[in-house]
Amino acid sequence: MDRYIAVTILKSAAVVIACLLTLVTMFTLLDEFRDITPGYTKGHALQYVLFSTPRQLYDLMPYGVFIGALVGLGVLASRSELTVLRGAGTSMARLFGAASIPVLILIGSNQVLGELVAPAGETAAGSLKLTVQRGDGDGRIVSSHWYREGPLITNVGGFDDNGELIGIRQYEFREGRMTRSRQADRAGYVDDGGYWLLLNVVETRFDAQGSSVQRYPEMPWRISANPELLSAKALFDPSKLSFADLRFQIDYMTREGLDPTRYQVSFWSKALQPLAVLGLVLVALAFVTGPLREAGLGARLGAGIAVGLAFKYLVDVFGPMSVVFSIPAWLAMSVPVAVCWIAGIVLVRRVAA
Repeated sequence: MDRYIAVTILKSAAVVIACLLTLVTMFTLLDEFRDITPGYTKGHALQYVLFSTPRQLYDLMPYGVFIGALVGLGVLASRSELTVLRGAGTSMARLFGAASIPVLILIGSNQVLGELVAPAGETAAGSLKLTVQRGDGDGRIVSSHWYREGPLITNVGGFDDNGELIGIRQYEFREGRMTRSRQADRAGYVDDGGYWLLLNVVETRFDAQGSSVQRYPEMPWRISANPELLSAKALFDPSKLSFADLRFQIDYMTREGLDPTRYQVSFWSKALQPLAVLGLVLVALAFVTGPLREAGLGARLGAGIAVGLAFKYLVDVFGPMSVVFSIPAWLAMSVPVAVCWIAGIVLVRRVAA
């Protein structure tokens, strides 16, 4: 029984996810075609969409799994197979356990996709688009980024396709006043020493007597950030970072006295994703054994889309609330999951009564 239910849900989820991914990919491609310029061609747009596909799949997977579970369980209900199982004494908990097996397989695969494949694809897509659309014609990406560590505040003007930083400006503050500033043409990362090497440096020092200027052909810059975190990934939204990158950003911002809430929200949203999807599947089980037992495919799809949108709305509301009202990120992102589980348990109990 468990295997039969699992295979049915897997097949339905695969079809739903494939349809959703096809639609989203088509709309993304059409949107990219609107940005076509002499430098950014249709070939570039196709490459960008191809690199972005793993991220789109990662974002769609939870809702595709939920709707797929709803459709798969609905198929079993339309054949009266769930009714027979219930009549034979199979509990709702047992049915939920059987439905959870394929869900956990898909969500586990999605977590691996989000950790290993999607960030690499997003990096390639972002680098491609920035190089073509915002480059200076010499393979350099012009996109200013600020970074702070200790008393040193650094502005990076951009980076090249080798990951080297260009146009670096640094300002060092001690006891509320600027003590020195630096300008460097570029900086490369030294793997052996684990530090950045500034090239063609102009340093200005400020003291009570005035200022003095010195020039250096090179100067070491020791910080905790590696090339990935100071190049393309510095331009990404928190939702597009992996667990490891989110953890680094949270630790870094906490250490520097900055507000890491946006990164904490993304971290807990990813961490709670399996629980959220299981809660949605519980709601799906309650639907197909209750109000949607005799409904057609269209009604089930409509109900699934409505519930999925409602859940996404809750997530989109409570995420910003965490930032605005200083609610702990784990608590804010737990509320939609808890609402989903409570609704599912209440509906299942009504059906089982």
